Amino acid sequence: MSNVDEANMAYDIQITFREQWNDSRLAYGKPNDGLPSFIILNKEQDIWRPDTFFANEKSSHRHEIDRPNILIRIHKDGQVLYSVRISLTLSCPMNFQYYPLDVQNCLLDFASYAYTTEDIEYRWKDGLDPVQIKAGVTASLPQFFLKNLLTDTCTSVTNTGSYSCLRTMLKLTRLFGYHLFHVYLPGAMLVIISWVSFWLDPSAVLGRVTLGVATLLTMVIQSGNVNNRLPLVSYIKAIDVWIGSIF
Repeated sequence: MSNVDEANMAYDIQITFREQWNDSRLAYGKPNDGLPSFIILNKEQDIWRPDTFFANEKSSHRHEIDRPNILIRIHKDGQVLYSVRISLTLSCPMNFQYYPLDVQNCLLDFASYAYTTEDIEYRWKDGLDPVQIKAGVTASLPQFFLKNLLTDTCTSVTNTGSYSCLRTMLKLTRLFGYHLFHVYLPGAMLVIISWVSFWLDPSAVLGRVTLGVATLLTMVIQSGNVNNRLPLVSYIKAIDVWIGSIF
């Protein structure tokens, strides 16, 4: 994961996507027959593959450097392993009611585009963890911590049939340090500075007004900088309560 874009409610992720199924038409041998245990196809040797698509995808691309990052491995019993490296930008509806103390649940859904559950049924692989996280993922997210990862199903029913779907939920907890040092502490300091006007001479009207207006305008700019990074939501956020208290 390289970026979480709150303004557009999306996140970028790079994955190695693997699918495995059995196609008896591709079986070419039996155990201990002296034939290789599997063969690898190149990009031009096409076979039937599931028409998987990512339901919440906004944009994506496959990697082609140095060679196309695609693997098609066929075992002698007809077992097929398909692996591909993909970079995705996925939508992630977010709730900012508790911002910047919020926890966001971002999804990664994939399903069959044309085949109903009568033809294709997706299942998570048994035994090992179906979703493996590369070490150091959290370090690539300066404002978030990947707290948890859950897997589930999301089979959908439409007027054209039922479509199998699998879901990965990424639970992202926002780190508070940035907002503490750049929003909360500076806001508290501005309030303390504004109190200086109470100790000025009552006849120094210009000085007292200038100090009050200067601190107020500074907070207006600070509030604008905070909200420019967020979408225009219709509800009150936790940081709005703090900024309102400062005003």
